[in-house]
Amino acid sequence: MSNKFIKGAMILSLSMFLARILGLIYIIPFQSLVGPAGLALYSYAYVPYNVLLSLATLGLPVGIAKFIAKYNAAGEYDTSRRMFRFGLRFMILLGVSCFIIMYAVAPTFARIVIRGEGMYNTVEDVTMAIRMVSFAVIIVPSMSILRGFFQGNQDMTPTAISQLVEQLIRITIIVLGSFIIIRLLPNGTTQMAVNVSVFAAFVASVGSLIILYRHWLKNKDTFDEQLMHSVPHRKRKIWPLFKELISYALPFALLSLVVTWFQLIDTIMFNASMVRAGVSPTVVEEIFGIYSTSLLKIVMIPVSFAIAFSQPLMPIITEKIQIRDFRGFYQTMKSAITLTTFVTVPAVIGLGMLSNPIFIVLFNQSDAYMNQMGGMIFGYGSILGIFMALNIILNAIMQGIGKQYKALGFLVIGILVKIIGNFALIHFLTVRGAIFATVLAYTVCIILQLLEIRKVTRVKIKWLVKKQMAILVFSLIMAISVWIATIILNQMIDYSDSRLSATIYVAIAGLVGMLVYGFLIIYFDVAKGLFGAKLSYERIKGRILRKK
Repeated sequence: MSNKFIKGAMILSLSMFLARILGLIYIIPFQSLVGPAGLALYSYAYVPYNVLLSLATLGLPVGIAKFIAKYNAAGEYDTSRRMFRFGLRFMILLGVSCFIIMYAVAPTFARIVIRGEGMYNTVEDVTMAIRMVSFAVIIVPSMSILRGFFQGNQDMTPTAISQLVEQLIRITIIVLGSFIIIRLLPNGTTQMAVNVSVFAAFVASVGSLIILYRHWLKNKDTFDEQLMHSVPHRKRKIWPLFKELISYALPFALLSLVVTWFQLIDTIMFNASMVRAGVSPTVVEEIFGIYSTSLLKIVMIPVSFAIAFSQPLMPIITEKIQIRDFRGFYQTMKSAITLTTFVTVPAVIGLGMLSNPIFIVLFNQSDAYMNQMGGMIFGYGSILGIFMALNIILNAIMQGIGKQYKALGFLVIGILVKIIGNFALIHFLTVRGAIFATVLAYTVCIILQLLEIRKVTRVKIKWLVKKQMAILVFSLIMAISVWIATIILNQMIDYSDSRLSATIYVAIAGLVGMLVYGFLIIYFDVAKGLFGAKLSYERIKGRILRKK
């Protein structure tokens, strides 16, 4: 197992996990203040923002990371530095251009999204929200390319710290701003609160950029010394290098947006399809707010580990291929997939089994129907976590082995499957149809990528699946234990009574599941295989006995 990969993945995992937890924590008071319809407006702004932001960066942060890893491995530190400087200037110009585009097209997108006269939000509301968040597009590209430079030098710490700072600033503005507007201002509205909340992305990105720039200044001497050790070589022309960088970066920009592409399709199609299915326009927006924002917030917590594993994975795989360390390549790939299933599978199963009380704990509604609807959406939607996580890791592997354009073609197929699935399923199954269409799209992408990886690397898919069997079996045993716990708890606690009752219910059932899963992975030394001898059963047993 690559220690460099594990260290980088763990640093980013911890940072992203904390950031996701903070993101889940803030959405609870935010949802209480603005309601599900306010969450829908928030989502209307953030989905196109995420799409345009990825296009604004062109995937250059990760492209830079891969580029720098490649040329540093060859000793061409001067080449890496030249492209970093060029990329930074290019990102500043592109960020400003994309801000102008997003600001200008906001009314057009708003008219596509808002369908039906009875909807809570208007075209003007959506337009203003999109324009408020568009300011962040000016800053984020420059910030992201600094992160890519540090990651390419195998330094994940500045990315981790800046992500946490960015999230803390954003959450503070969202919660305090919304509270002041809704509760303290006499004429405060939900739309005003959402506008302040989306503008928080701009302020938070400025704070993150400051953190990264300070890290650059602190380590500039080290990078300059590294530059002096460049191996002699013929000076490379900037445009061929830029073309190479774009070949890495642009596919990543599009592939990294797989979750957002599917969200964008839902944002465009969901309201109209639900109205055609006979659902009230006002209820449609509330359902969309739960589906597009609340569900994603909680599902992305386990998925964030896969995102964290994928960020150092691509440059490390590129480096392994560059130096022809195929054994290291196979080991790193296996580690990434196993770590992903180790975290996401039990988390997703637990969320699905406890979906109703979890929804009440986090997003309790005064309307019992909306609580039931939210629990149903969480129950069906939880399965998305496994497919999201696997697709993210496989995307990183595809790009690491130089098959990014094949992966892009597979994504296009997945998008078509999602569109067709929405047309065919939402009308009959409402929100469940959108979920099933997304699962089907991810399944197609995953199968096609696995087949391509097997073709290129000769790795046996059965071998990879076999490595995950212990985790799957232990997760199923955990599920049985949680099911038994819920049977007992149902005789003692009515979780629908209050948020406190639901919290106690989830805490007890969740603890049972964690204890059973934790015992199994330690007793059978799965944890040892992933994290080293310190987590072996014999070592832990010995420490416990010595304490006694």
